[in-house]
Amino acid sequence: MTITDETLVRLRSAAAAGDAQAALRVGRLLCLTAADPTEPGDGEPTWPEEPWLRAAVAAHPDDVEALALLTGRLAQQISYWEACLDMNPDVMKWYGEDEGTVERRHIEAEKLYARIRAAGPTRHAGAGLDELAVLLGVGDKPVAECAYSFYVMEDEAWSGSVRHSATIVASDAAEIRWACDKWFTLSQGGIGGEPTLTAYADGAEVGSVGLGPHLADGGVDWDAVAVPGLSGSRLPAGLPVPGRGLHYGFAGGAE
Repeated sequence: MTITDETLVRLRSAAAAGDAQAALRVGRLLCLTAADPTEPGDGEPTWPEEPWLRAAVAAHPDDVEALALLTGRLAQQISYWEACLDMNPDVMKWYGEDEGTVERRHIEAEKLYARIRAAGPTRHAGAGLDELAVLLGVGDKPVAECAYSFYVMEDEAWSGSVRHSATIVASDAAEIRWACDKWFTLSQGGIGGEPTLTAYADGAEVGSVGLGPHLADGGVDWDAVAVPGLSGSRLPAGLPVPGRGLHYGFAGGAE
């Protein structure tokens, strides 16, 4: 199914009227973006999914998908801010944050993780949850070999010794197409490198295509891009890819 701007408008309307499943769907889509497509942005992550995911969790406190998405995105925020602090300890105040930002997110994410476990997730989610536990510092299981199926869009460029990057991880073809279009629209064609879209099935790469030659009007000419279908066990929404340092959704930054 193709995702369009009208899809998001319709879901937002339903979510605003109290439909928790619509709020979850909005949050799941927006976690794939650097910023809300309806608002101006500069390519820096703003985590627009957070209020929608919080609404979904508030409505259904034991919904594993909603809990996993919110927890996974908080874990990504923690990684982002820790990387920022490593580069410049004063960076927090530029974004209206303070030195307690990372600690507060850690505390909340750990509590949410405990709720996921208590809610009874499927065995299929086990490897991703173990990886999430390691990221949050609440588990020390050895990193499992990745056996999930997923897509990764990677866009990067170097400025001197600094690497700027944008990555989108998703496990649905329609969602990764939509997310790529939103990124290339926001970034006006990417950040200057050679963006690629790679598909993995059961942890093994099954196809990769350069998107640069197919960019048109800020998005991608998908009629010219053969996106492989995913077989095998798909990466659960919200969970990181075991052993690869990849968070579900959008991740951007510099190092």
